[in-house]
Amino acid sequence: MPAPRSRASARSSKPRNKPQPQAQPQAPTSAPLPAEVLTRPEAFGAAVVRSGAGVGEYWLPVLVAALLSGLSYALLLRPGLNLAAQAAHTAGQGVKLTPPLLTHVTNVFGSVFLTALTFGLMWGLGLLGSRLGTAAGETRRLPVPQVFSATFTLPILLSVLTLVLVLLTPAASWALDPARATAAHGAPLALQRAALVSAAQTPAALVLVLGSLLVTAAQCVLAGRALRGAGAGAGSWPAALLPLLPALLVQLLGFLPLLVARLTTGG
Repeated sequence: MPAPRSRASARSSKPRNKPQPQAQPQAPTSAPLPAEVLTRPEAFGAAVVRSGAGVGEYWLPVLVAALLSGLSYALLLRPGLNLAAQAAHTAGQGVKLTPPLLTHVTNVFGSVFLTALTFGLMWGLGLLGSRLGTAAGETRRLPVPQVFSATFTLPILLSVLTLVLVLLTPAASWALDPARATAAHGAPLALQRAALVSAAQTPAALVLVLGSLLVTAAQCVLAGRALRGAGAGAGSWPAALLPLLPALLVQLLGFLPLLVARLTTGG
């Protein structure tokens, strides 16, 4: 007959409840840089979701793109405006050698408005497209504004390229028909049309117009890939492609005077 175990051995044989290690909270990841959407859009979309970045994280690319767009367009028309005003002054129409400052300011704010309108279309129609492509009952919100805002890094590069081409364009390329400038009689709108004819002949104008259309399409493609990386699934491409045609239409309407001037001069 086996001897009974002692109380000490019985206590030692009881299983001990070891304290479970508590899970350490994960440190929040920082929001990815806007330029990352150009090189790795899927990873950018996933990083935006992980970081929980809000809309305000990516307002800077839109603002910089709008300002540079206005500056590049105004500088593109500036030599033609100056030549038109000088030709009118030489013809004895009493016009100052430099056009009114309001004309340059109008050109700047016109392009700024078009950029803001394009962003508004991408934001609003992108949100609508994401809801159309989302399954019923799914309440997760996609980072559509953040993604589209980040894609405005691409128009910044286009504006910088346009500025460089404007600065490198020789003075002879801004040729202006004296008769057209004389017929303006110093009217600001007529001088603007003469400046459009002058600017339309330059490579910078061709790069700006065609580049803006291609960049707008590229923004939507990048947005679709980024939203897919963010987990949008089937809703990524409706959100990216629904704003495409309206945004292209805005670009065409904005550059229509420049396009018409280039076509009518045979450039």
